[in-house]
Order: sequence, then C-alpha cells, then structure tokens
Amino acid sequence: MLFNAVMETNRTLSEEQIADARRLKSLWEREFKGKISQEEAAHLCGWRTQGAFNQYLNAKIPLGLPALLKISEALGVSPEEISPRLAAKLPKKGSVDFNLSGQSYIPGSDNPPAAASSEIDLLLAKATPRSRQQLLRIAEAAADGRLSESDIKMLSDIAKRLEKGSTNHSDDYPNLKPDTADPDS
Repeated sequence: MLFNAVMETNRTLSEEQIADARRLKSLWEREFKGKISQEEAAHLCGWRTQGAFNQYLNAKIPLGLPALLKISEALGVSPEEISPRLAAKLPKKGSVDFNLSGQSYIPGSDNPPAAASSEIDLLLAKATPRSRQQLLRIAEAAADGRLSESDIKMLSDIAKRLEKGSTNHSDDYPNLKPDTADPDS
C-alpha cells in the first residue's frame, strides 16, 4: 500500500504516533486535499513553510500537543479526531489550576500543581485562538533562547498586571502602536 511506503521514516515512532499521523493524513485526504494547500494549512498553524505540516502528515516527526492544537485549530476539527491519545491530556474547561509561579507546591495551598505533564500545554489548551498563537510564538522564542532580559521584564510586567485582574489597559502601553502588518494586533 502506498500509504505505508510514505510512512517509512528514519526516526522510530511509536505505533500510537504512527496512528496519529495516519488519522491526520486520512482526515487531510478526505476533507482538505484539493481545497487548501499544505502551505496554506502550515500558514494557518503559524509555520513559515509547509515542511513541518508535511512531516506531521507523513509521520516523519511525532505529533506533540502544541502541534496538535495548532493543526486542529487551523483545520477546524477537534483534537480527538487526530489524536485521541494526546487530546486525553487536554483539561476540561475550567478544571485545571496552574502552578506558573515557579514556587514549590505546598500541600493545602491554593496553588496546586498542574494535573498534566506540561503547564504550557495546559495553558495553550485554555487560551483563546488569538492568545494561543501569541503564546506559542513566545514559547518558541524562549525555547530558541531569543528572549532578552527586556522581553522577560515586559512579560513579567504583563503577568503582574493580569494577576491584579484589571481589564482597563488603555494606560498600560501609551507608546505602543498596533502593527498594521500583523493581523493579530
């Protein structure tokens, strides 16, 4: 079968990871192939080229929770349709507390540890689509070591402001002008 030949890879993926790729490929061929290009799908995921999308589609790299969320949002399908295994790690709305303070958990405190393995994955799962895309961009920059001390200070200031619960932010950034080239601003 041609599909199995395409699925061959130099990396060793688990049977579950290969099954995720097969579901994604089947969904793509059934619902999206010929309607949008892989390049368009990759762009909707926030990726610069279609290479990453193609690698997930053909089981060249394993699908992780951040990529699953990007792909499912871009294609307008539920994460469960692509990877029930990864989707099971997603919290139900309103059911997860985050320990993003960096402080150790103290039993009986009001800041219990997150229930899943990755707090950023849980944060992304609860974010709005617009916020999710920006959080992913920040996470990628952090992973690549591209956040400066100024960036971290600014993120810290934003976090402190949000902890206060204020919804009036008009005076927070008086010199900040929207980037007209960025459709998300």
